[in-house]
Formats: sequence, structure tokens, C-alpha cells
Amino acid sequence: MSEHGELPVLLLLLTISVVGPVIAVRLKLPTPVLLMAAGIGLGPAGLGALRDIPTVSFLSEFGFLLLMFMAGMEIDFDGIRTAGRAALLVPLLIIGAMFAGALLMGPLVGLGSIEILAISAMSVGMPLAVLKETRHDALPLGRHVMLTASIGEFTTILAVTGLEVVSTPGTGWTMLAKVAKVCLLFVVSASLIRYARALVWWYPEPFRRLIEHQDVAELGVRVGLVIMLAFVAVAALAGVEPILGAFIGGALVGFVLRQKHALEAKIGALGNGLFIPVFFVVVGVRFEVASLDGAAIRTAVFLSFLLGLTRILPSLVFARRSTPLRERAAAGALLSAPLTLVVAIGTIGRDLRLLGGRQQASLVLVAMLVSIAFPILFRVLAGTARVSEPAT
Repeated sequence: MSEHGELPVLLLLLTISVVGPVIAVRLKLPTPVLLMAAGIGLGPAGLGALRDIPTVSFLSEFGFLLLMFMAGMEIDFDGIRTAGRAALLVPLLIIGAMFAGALLMGPLVGLGSIEILAISAMSVGMPLAVLKETRHDALPLGRHVMLTASIGEFTTILAVTGLEVVSTPGTGWTMLAKVAKVCLLFVVSASLIRYARALVWWYPEPFRRLIEHQDVAELGVRVGLVIMLAFVAVAALAGVEPILGAFIGGALVGFVLRQKHALEAKIGALGNGLFIPVFFVVVGVRFEVASLDGAAIRTAVFLSFLLGLTRILPSLVFARRSTPLRERAAAGALLSAPLTLVVAIGTIGRDLRLLGGRQQASLVLVAMLVSIAFPILFRVLAGTARVSEPAT
């Protein structure tokens, strides 16, 4: 396809990214779900107006990397650091019980490793959006959810990396070499984070420009993107998924720069303004509707139920006794909406040939179902918080 032949497709993509959020608000649906639905309707399974051409594929992949980079930045390191051991106990128990429940139930109902990982996934993005919308983000319930989601997301990324390593074809030496590369990646990353934090501490002035609200050159955004792509390249050299590198790069920026909110907002504007909507639309374009038969739909509904069960039950059991029952259930419900990571796990499973088209379609449907059902359940249980305005 010629360069000019791609322009109508790009125009249609941008139009969807503009109109989609407006319609999503009217229908009270998560924007990513509506964008995926638009991709299905306008892609090969529907009207055929959208095609997975190279330019669109590049924008989608870059959007996926930005999404994982932002996920790393969203980890609440300050909350984890200041919470103390006692406050970390409940999130760690919930996450441990969640993974244990998925590992125990999965083989009993015939789930494969990728499907078990999918129902164990946690992410920060959807819970954070819902908490801000319902004004619970600054309340104890919101802080508990974000603390648990942050630790759970990091654990999920590690589990994805581990699964990819053990799924590597070849001899034991090949697997051992890959494990060594991954360990080296973490050692190098930890060292860089440590020294970068020390540099910011001792020489704050050179780094101040990175977090300024007003910077004509937007140096912070440029440095952030360089860090992301550098870690993606290192992850590729280590032979692991690029999303791990993007996630570690985002975590480095989020950990090193304490006043990261301005930079986070700027990178979020770049990603959410173009690249990330394209990613979700392309997920819909690649969705294999023909493989989604009745059995696949039933599997998706069942997996969604298991995903919620493995979070709500631990939240009810391990939450502090002083926490009302409705808040415990609400926290578990909101932790049951890991849209982006379920989609990512499905894509990785297909790349590793651990999933077929039908199973991947089921996981995409799971991501859509849990992102609609469980935030609604959270709103029903928790409602909208009343935040008193400061006196003038």
C-alpha cells in the first residue's frame, strides 16, 4: 500500500480515538472496551474499513510499549515505602492467595498455563481510573486498592517473564542462558535505579527540568521515551518480551523522580492522545470473531467468574477486621479488572504458540467482560465518595 493509500486508514483511526471516548462516556463503558469493539466492527470481521497495515501495526506496538511504560510509572513506590510492613501484609496475603487459588483451581478445570496466568493478572490502570472517577483515590479504600494493584502488577510482569523463559524451545542450556540474561537484566536495572536515585538526591538541579510543568523543549518527555526504548532494546537483547523492558523503564522513572506527576501527565497525554487508542483499536481489528463460538464464549464467562473469585474471596478473608464487608468486596471487585495485562497475556501466549486463535479470542473477551462488570460492581458496593471541599 502506498504512503497516500495509508492516510485514509490513519484518518479513520484518529477519528475513532476522538469519537470513541465521547461515546464511551455516554454509554458508561470503559473507553478501551469501546475502542476494541470499534476495531472489531470496522476490521476484517466487520465492515473491513480498517486493515492491519505496517504503519498501523507500528503505532499499535509503540502504544503497547507506552502503556506498559506508564504502568511502571503508576506504581505507587512512595505508598509502598511509607506503608510499613504491617500495611504491606494484607496486600501480600491477598496477592499470594490469588496466585495460589489460580494455580490450584486451574488444573482442576483444565486451564493451561497462559489461562492460569490471565486469571492471576493484576494491573493499576483501570482501578486508578475508577478510583479517581468515584473520588476514592485519596481514601483508605483507594490507597489499599492501589497498593495491592501496584504489587500485583509487578508480580504479574515477573510471572509473564518466567513463563516465557520456561516456554523457550531448546535444550536445558538454552533455557539456563536465558535465565542468566534475565537475571542480569534485573541486576543492571536495580543498579541503574540505585545510582540514578543517588544522582537525583545529590544533584537535583540538572534533573529539575525533567519534571517542570512548563518546558518548551519538553525534555522530560524526550528523556522518558529514550529510557523506555533503551530498556526495550536491552530486554530484546536478553531475549524476553519488550514489555518487560518498557515496564522496568517506567518503574525506574517513577521511583527515581519523586515529583513525577507533571511528567506522568505529559507522557500520558502523548500516549492516550494517539498511540494507546490505536493499540486497543488494533486489538479489535485482529480479533478473530470466527473462532469465537459458543464454547469460547462460555469459557470466557467462566474465566471471568474465576478471575473475580480469586480476588474477592481473599479480599473478604484477609482484609482488616475493622474494614466494612462492603468495602472488602468492593476492593476485590476493582482488583478484578486487569484489562491491559489480560490482553497482553493473550498476545504473548499466541506468540509463544501456547494459545490458538480461539483461546486468544476468549481472553480478549474476558478482558472486555471484567472491565465492564467488576467496575460496575465496585460502584454499586462503594458508591461515590463525598470529599469535603476546603474552606475558602
